[in-house]
Amino acid sequence: MGRMKDFKRFMSFVGKEFNHILRDTRTLMVLIVMPVVMIVLFGFALSTEIKDVKVAVYDPSRDAATSRLISQIDASEYFTVTAFIDSEEGVLEAFRSNSADIALVFEDNFYHRAVHDSDGRLQVIVDGSNTNIGSMAVFYVSSIVSSFQKELAQEAALNQAAAGGSSSSAEAVPSVQIHTSTRMMYNPQMKSAFNFVPGVMGMILMLVCAMMTSVSIVREKERGTMEVLLVSPVKPFSVILAKAIPYFVVSAFILLIVLCLSVFLIKVPISGSLMWVVLVSLLFILVSLSIGILISTLVSKQEVAILISGMVLMLPTMLLSGMLFPIESMPKVLQWISWCVPAKWYIDSIKVMMIQGLGIRYCLDAVLILCGFLTVITGLSVFKFKDRL
Repeated sequence: MGRMKDFKRFMSFVGKEFNHILRDTRTLMVLIVMPVVMIVLFGFALSTEIKDVKVAVYDPSRDAATSRLISQIDASEYFTVTAFIDSEEGVLEAFRSNSADIALVFEDNFYHRAVHDSDGRLQVIVDGSNTNIGSMAVFYVSSIVSSFQKELAQEAALNQAAAGGSSSSAEAVPSVQIHTSTRMMYNPQMKSAFNFVPGVMGMILMLVCAMMTSVSIVREKERGTMEVLLVSPVKPFSVILAKAIPYFVVSAFILLIVLCLSVFLIKVPISGSLMWVVLVSLLFILVSLSIGILISTLVSKQEVAILISGMVLMLPTMLLSGMLFPIESMPKVLQWISWCVPAKWYIDSIKVMMIQGLGIRYCLDAVLILCGFLTVITGLSVFKFKDRL
């Protein structure tokens, strides 16, 4: 009998705990959805492969050989030819306008020099600010060019035989050579830090601003001190704003530390305008703060705020912002979802200004999208905050 009572008591505790979990629907949803989200994102996004890399071509010779090689590169699953350039000066503009991730620059009389002089030259220019794409793109281009070189050698041998040349293998196979050289734009040494630092900046600012702000406000709710603050003469939104300002100051200080470490320790230079890098970063801090305030209006427990911040903010920032993996290599559905991740637009902007050294006009669309995020999320936060009151 004693053991039976102990078992019933134990089962009652188990049932009570289940009731707690089932009653807290938000926590239950997070516990169920997070594993699903992680499996889907890691299954599709966690890939070092490249796909649909944008290729610009400068081909002054415009002969049958270069056309075939360009077609083979375009036909591969890794590349998509997006632009044909009329001059070598247009290559830089193609990178600036984001119409190319790599550029192929053929020399004049490419076919004649490759087959008859054994000295065909092809320069592959890569956007080194994205090391994930850069190194893999060079590898795949080199592989396609190597296969094409063998095709040219076989065709030259057949043409020679058809013209009545020697049938001996030593003389029948001409020495066809295509020399491929590589030039890395913005990141000549292909340092991974050039791709890593903007992503880390986005991750740190998002977590510090959003998570800490939401947890701080929810903590006030749990302790019952939020009600005390709200009955004071100060307007409710002013109370929330007053709690967010310290985190804005802390985040600005963290931004200063990250920039100093990047420049002086990691040796990642700020190639563009420091003023615009700081201003866009402050805009992203405001977006992150507004997200934290919105989360605080939706939950009433610190644990739930942390879980939601981890699932809604950290995972998408890591996997869908281009911080770790090329967005171009993801399925279309995940690419569309990445447009809803504020960190993606911030990281894109910082890469353009800090790494590529370009002006604000080359990332103005991303900055305007961040402004849109700030307006919409702040409006939702104010609406939900008043609604909860």
